Amino acid sequence: MSVERTLEAELGGQAPDGLAALSEQERRAFASVLHDAKARQSQELESAIEQSLDVVPRLLRGTIRRMLFG
Repeated sequence: MSVERTLEAELGGQAPDGLAALSEQERRAFASVLHDAKARQSQELESAIEQSLDVVPRLLRGTIRRMLFG
């Protein structure tokens, strides 16, 4: 996959024009850093959700999880 396509996939749309000023290696590194940051954010969000469900009685957690997340 091209660097531009990778960036657009990570950004969820067209890459800003300013990124064209970066070299291909720099754009590739930026895409990698962005991908890693999104993965960490997703993991942290999942962890926060699980911690918040700790206040819910164990018997209700599955039901509450289904109500919140389908």
